[in-house]
Amino acid sequence: MADKQVSQAEPQSKTKLSSAISAVCCRVPNTIGRGTFADKAAFDEVTIKRAMAGLSLPAAENLLNSLAADPSSLDEVLALYGLHVRPALSVSGCDMQLAALLGRCAAELIERISDGIRCHNDTLALAEVFRAVIPKLQSVVDEADRIRVGED
Repeated sequence: MADKQVSQAEPQSKTKLSSAISAVCCRVPNTIGRGTFADKAAFDEVTIKRAMAGLSLPAAENLLNSLAADPSSLDEVLALYGLHVRPALSVSGCDMQLAALLGRCAAELIERISDGIRCHNDTLALAEVFRAVIPKLQSVVDEADRIRVGED
């Protein structure tokens, strides 16, 4: 019997981790507000500013609590290891809202590649739009999986 193949993550340097955490501490507060992020992740303003500047790494509890502020808050950090966070239980939302988000994604993608090229700036802008819709799409897939096994 063949062993399951799992990609092996490499240890990351403090510099790379600091850079990824800095990206998180810039992206998430810009999306939900610095105060909301600080409250939900149990960060103080000084810790956020120092992490944004890459001057220090926040404590583990702050990083993990950042998931309460935004489930995608550790994406940049976990991507260094080839991982991502996915809620164990997802709840389907409003289908019309999902359709509107998908329309926005399609429109943004079409606009961004209208010149025939997707540059790094386009990729960063598209990621911000797509990041909001991926969990909503995953909840539909999760719901279908529960239906298949008779849980719903």
